[in-house]
Amino acid sequence: MCFRGPSVSYGDVAIKTSASQEVRRLIADLTSTSPIDTKREAAVARLAVIGTRAVRQLVDALGSASTSEARVAILAALEAIPDARAIDPILVGLASDNSAVRLAAARAARGLLPLAQGTTVLDRLTAIAIDRSQPGELRALAVEALATLPTRTIRPVLDRLKDDSSPDVRAAVLRQGAVTEDPVADLEEASDGWLPRDPHALLQLVARAAGDAPLSTLHRLIERVRSKESEGRKNQRKDWLAVRGALHLALARRGSRVALYDLRESLERAEEPLPADFLQALARIGDPASLEPVAAAFVQSAAMPDAEAWRRGVADTFQAIVTRERITPRHAAMRRVKSRFREHVEPLVRSRPQGRP
Repeated sequence: MCFRGPSVSYGDVAIKTSASQEVRRLIADLTSTSPIDTKREAAVARLAVIGTRAVRQLVDALGSASTSEARVAILAALEAIPDARAIDPILVGLASDNSAVRLAAARAARGLLPLAQGTTVLDRLTAIAIDRSQPGELRALAVEALATLPTRTIRPVLDRLKDDSSPDVRAAVLRQGAVTEDPVADLEEASDGWLPRDPHALLQLVARAAGDAPLSTLHRLIERVRSKESEGRKNQRKDWLAVRGALHLALARRGSRVALYDLRESLERAEEPLPADFLQALARIGDPASLEPVAAAFVQSAAMPDAEAWRRGVADTFQAIVTRERITPRHAAMRRVKSRFREHVEPLVRSRPQGRP
């Protein structure tokens, strides 16, 4: 079933035009020769909010940029908006004669790896990581990008590099949690407050050891990671949020509801789409009390830009809980949802057969 948000009006033409003009202004801020870094950082942050609507203009600006500083700034903006349209320009950046541009392109490439079209990026980053003629800093960034993939995918590369002659590369492999004698013990240590500085390192540990770690360890980790989300730059907060989502999914796969309260609260308070792991976890272990927070997320999604996929996912999660818990329209939880949100959740509460999905 496909759920659609409120119908759009003809006024959207003016909105799109306004957004295009804002993107042009922000790109001008990015490529300005002004030495004010805060202005550029603000432009990157705003472009990240605008999202995929800004990608075409950013790609065009990258192709016509006349200075390496401008290219670095534009690549920083594209780093925050993973989009397949940026693959070719970022691959060009990885081959640049300018070291700063290459490093910026490597950082931007990381978010492209999960995309269906990301195979060429994976191949290029792998080639850079194992090429000893490349600068150590660039190779280290390539390793950090590759380490965001499932361990089984990049294990041969990491094993090959753990004794590399470059100290930058060896350090990068270690930071990612790829080389550890006892990953469960490392998770225990992290849950006691010794979190790695790089959230991607912890994400790797979760991928390797969450299936064997005590449930209490994973629960404590969720609390630790949540506190980290309030620190640092927005991009890093998103990385920590991804770790928390992975922990929730790990608990859900083991049938544990020990952190269900945090999961429900995260959905209800979400001001922008969450990582998909949150929805997958709630679809597995959500109880009748979860319907109201999920309905709240569905209603709030109508005001989020570029959130149609998130809205559909939230709706699917709601129906997954209804089906699994065999909740009828007369159930108290369903009545609370209808009473609180009324017509705004009509697509969710519409009667459907109970039983198997």
